[in-house]
Amino acid sequence: MDERLRILKMLEEGKINKEEAARLLDALGEEKEQHKKPGWLKVRVYENDKTKVKVNIPLSVIKLGIKLGGAFQFGIPEHARKKMEEKGIKLDKEGFKEIEKIYESLTEQGPFKLVDVEDDESGEKVEVYIE
Repeated sequence: MDERLRILKMLEEGKINKEEAARLLDALGEEKEQHKKPGWLKVRVYENDKTKVKVNIPLSVIKLGIKLGGAFQFGIPEHARKKMEEKGIKLDKEGFKEIEKIYESLTEQGPFKLVDVEDDESGEKVEVYIE
């Protein structure tokens, strides 16, 4: 049974009062909000604390790119593939499975910042985060 229905059933049965039910329902809403999966990769570029660039990419588009990349990896020239493999980049099925695992672990963790770079001399700042 759904947690919300259990709380309402307990209220109906007189096991808890209205205030307790409201507090429990609020806590459930907060818990769901905390575990909400992120949906965007966001890039922000600031200059002297003013936003210069905003880029929002749906994570679903990134996941699609990962899947398509795995499907079309045969189109990469052999010499380029060899150079990538020398650097530890595998573009075979196993390599794309690893990329997909990384994607899944990033999206399961919830909102967080990936990159935060500041140049004190120019006043430029770049942030990349998942939200």
